Amino acid sequence: MNKTTKPLWHTPWGYVEAFLIAFGLLFIGFLLELTIQSSSAVQIRYPLNVNLGAGFLICIVLLYFFIRKKKVFLFLSGIPASLAAMSVLTFLVIIMGLTPQVSMQDENFITKLSLNKLTTSWPFLLVNFYLLLVLALVILRKSFPFKIKNWGLICSHLGLWITVFAAGMGSGDLIRLKMDLYENKTEWKAYDEKGHYYELPLAIKLNDFQIEEFHPKLAVVENVSGKLYEASKPSMIMIEDSLTCKLHSWTIQIKEFILSSGRAGDRYYSLHDLGAAPAAKVRVTSLKDTISGWISCGSFNRPHESLKLNDEYSLLMTVPEPQKFSSEVTIFTPDGSKEDLVLEVNKPHSVNGWKIYQLSYNETMGKYSTLSVVEAVKDPWQIYVYIGIFMMMIGAVYMFWRGNKVKISSK
Repeated sequence: MNKTTKPLWHTPWGYVEAFLIAFGLLFIGFLLELTIQSSSAVQIRYPLNVNLGAGFLICIVLLYFFIRKKKVFLFLSGIPASLAAMSVLTFLVIIMGLTPQVSMQDENFITKLSLNKLTTSWPFLLVNFYLLLVLALVILRKSFPFKIKNWGLICSHLGLWITVFAAGMGSGDLIRLKMDLYENKTEWKAYDEKGHYYELPLAIKLNDFQIEEFHPKLAVVENVSGKLYEASKPSMIMIEDSLTCKLHSWTIQIKEFILSSGRAGDRYYSLHDLGAAPAAKVRVTSLKDTISGWISCGSFNRPHESLKLNDEYSLLMTVPEPQKFSSEVTIFTPDGSKEDLVLEVNKPHSVNGWKIYQLSYNETMGKYSTLSVVEAVKDPWQIYVYIGIFMMMIGAVYMFWRGNKVKISSK
């Protein structure tokens, strides 16, 4: 007996209709981005986001009482609608991961669709609201009448609702600023990506900036283009004392290696001065000949020096890469307190609702940089994201525990 295929949009709706609705909202969002030419992003900030959230909740409750006995309610509070909404939101999150979320000066396909600022775009806003609607209806459906066995599902879905709302509607309240700190100077102003300056409720004095570098590397480049020669792997080898290595078709010996040096006459000597750079005396052997000479990566005030191998290629020393950099700072707050600490990459410090991150430095100056760039971030909604994630974990643990309990009882 042949099964008849249900016509599209005939009740009960299933996965096909659910994904069509979800991706339809996504399509409408991108159309709005193309048609509504706005110089600024869709920024929903406090108190507008809180008012919208409260109004949205009231509308959901009213909608629930109007449609709770209709088939559309069973669809919106069912698995297909939930899965489709979460899938489309996941799709947008993947795009966010693949596309740098930064301002772009040139107008192109990415900027026209706001793919570089998705959290403040129409597609994200519409999909976000749709997912919040679906999750809220699922929670209401499982809450009335309330059954203790549904407690874990309600807790996890409510946690997801709080997380999505806080992450989406709270994105407009996220403040991300940079501060340029110079040694022995105190700074209390920070600037955004557009160069606008703001006074912070704290001040930071940079006492010392420290950087640890890896040893520079040996590399062969083309004389004409300056491009790295990569005929074989590895294409670069880290320099060590008394190193002997094979780099492509050349055998290289490190006869002398000086981490901090300056040139005098026909050689380099150990020197501890501003701008002193690494240098190495090398012996290079090929099938045709053997040559010796000095190479140096140079610095902001000293020239680099390479060794010409033949008419096509030269051997050079790369600029040392940073291994670790940190800032010894003193943070002052309006109440008169101060705190001495060390800022490191990926190790933020919290003060007065702000998180201070070590970000970068003057790369031209390298290890002689007296500039440290830190990032000041304030996200008042982050605590609610953590609460939502915690509720999802509690709900998941309860459902896992209850599932095991039911299995054991049925044996």
